[in-house]
Amino acid sequence: MNVEKVPVLLSVSGWSQSQFDEEADPVRLLTTGTLQGQEDAWQIDYTETQPDSSATHDVVVKMQKGVVTMERKGDYATSMVFEKGRRFEGSYHTPYGALDMGIFATQVKYTVDAQQTGEVNLKYQLDLQGQFAATHELRIRFCPSQKA
Repeated sequence: MNVEKVPVLLSVSGWSQSQFDEEADPVRLLTTGTLQGQEDAWQIDYTETQPDSSATHDVVVKMQKGVVTMERKGDYATSMVFEKGRRFEGSYHTPYGALDMGIFATQVKYTVDAQQTGEVNLKYQLDLQGQFAATHELRIRFCPSQKA
C-alpha cells in the first residue's frame, strides 16, 4: 500500500431501520482524515466525535477486492468485515461489557477515482446477542482537502 497519505474531507452518513420498521434519525458527520493506497487497496483514517459526549473514536476503513473492513477504537470499539452475501461475527465493546454482533452485508460498493475522490456504500443487517437489531446503510464520501 502506498505510504503517501492524502488529506481528505469526509462526509459520513448512516441510516437504520429496526425490526419494528422504526427509522432512526440519520447520522451525519463531516470530518477530515487521510486516504492512502493504490488501484486495488485503499485505506481511510479519520476521527469521529460523538455529539452527545464529545468522546472521540479513531476509525480505519480498508477497501480491497470487494471487501470493506472497518475498525473503530475507543470506548465503543469494534471490528467489522463487509463482504456481500457473507456473514461476519464479532464483538461490540462498550464500557459496560462486550456484545456479540453479527453482520450480513447485502451491498458492498466502493470507488476511488484518479483524483482520489470516492465513495463507500454499505447496506447490512445487524444482529446483537443473536437477535436481529436493524438494517443499516452507511455512506462515506471523500475528496482531497486543501492543505493549510
